[in-house]
Amino acid sequence: NIVNESLINPNAVFFSEKIFKPIFSAQPFILFGNPYSLKKLKEMGYKTFDKWWDESYDLETDLTRRLEKIIDVMIEIASWDIDKLYTITNEMEEILFHNF
Repeated sequence: NIVNESLINPNAVFFSEKIFKPIFSAQPFILFGNPYSLKKLKEMGYKTFDKWWDESYDLETDLTRRLEKIIDVMIEIASWDIDKLYTITNEMEEILFHNF
């Protein structure tokens, strides 16, 4: 699930209902929002998916560069075959239920 948050201000962290939709649906997500949003989610007790893909985009304060990093992650995920997707989804189960 690609979440496009409402604000992308580098000086704030803001969560709308958008990020909670994949959380409540037990889906993995990539968050395009303010820098450090994933860091804040982790501080709040949520777990993210840095075991499976690069989440360094969260630390990028330049909007264009952050979007480029997210696109790179999306391209990587799109290249995975169905067996890898199945395996990773099973591996994520604990995190998905924890977040839910």
